[in-house]
Amino acid sequence: MSIEHDVVYHTVNGRELKADLYRPEGSTVPTGTAVVLVHGGGWIVGDRHMMEGIASQFAAKGFLAVAVEYRLVREAHWPAQLDDVTAAVRWTADNAAHLGIDANRIVLAGGSAGGHLALMAAAALRGKPRVAAVLSLFAASELTVDPMPAKGQFNAALLLGSDASEAALRAASPLHQITADFPPVYLLHGAKDWMIDPVASLRVYEKLVGLGVPAELHIVAGALHEFIGEPGMTGPMVAEMALFLNRLLVEPDRWAAETEASNLFAKGPDVVQAMMAQLLAGGGH
Repeated sequence: MSIEHDVVYHTVNGRELKADLYRPEGSTVPTGTAVVLVHGGGWIVGDRHMMEGIASQFAAKGFLAVAVEYRLVREAHWPAQLDDVTAAVRWTADNAAHLGIDANRIVLAGGSAGGHLALMAAAALRGKPRVAAVLSLFAASELTVDPMPAKGQFNAALLLGSDASEAALRAASPLHQITADFPPVYLLHGAKDWMIDPVASLRVYEKLVGLGVPAELHIVAGALHEFIGEPGMTGPMVAEMALFLNRLLVEPDRWAAETEASNLFAKGPDVVQAMMAQLLAGGGH
């Protein structure tokens, strides 16, 4: 793996926004896929270096990982944070050939506030450029300014202001921006996350599935907020995400062929039920 630090992906009013590129070993990106990583920190603290462990694991699995910075709320008001993340996706798409990736294989990923921004950016871009998938890790999905948020909601007064209107809250909440044309989403949450209750991810999953959008939800027993940063958890969790991307994005035909060849239930309910009826009629022989 190699790391290219401090790559400028956008400039706003003279302010350079930078990314770190984590490249797989060798001269190519085997998956042809970039994962744009957005750090958490409640929109008020944190930096792109927080994603180093995850980025390194993605690079080891053949992905180009792009860990990006964005302006925090103390520097710029909302929606500057969202604007920066969408700019990072556009930069990645514009430079796809140089980066060695397919412009149609750009994935957005983030944890906590970063997961919120990843989901919001996918909604904001609406395919221009295309976001191929979203990896949402213990993300804030429904915002409120209530000092005692309901289960699954997150107090975003620091992001939107304590007097934010209901309309403004809905407009900044991923749960209310998801539509049927949303890209596939992988959701990860800790069962014991007291910062953002796992109900936040469950509601996103239910809405996606209801709209017919491919989605996976993994709730990890006993895990807290930001648990993916624990040394023993980073590798296994990135492996799960890499499998999701491989099945749906990188090699979907191979996985579909394997299912067809090895899984009886791929034949469909009519065939399986007919086989069961035949077995029963023959006394199970």
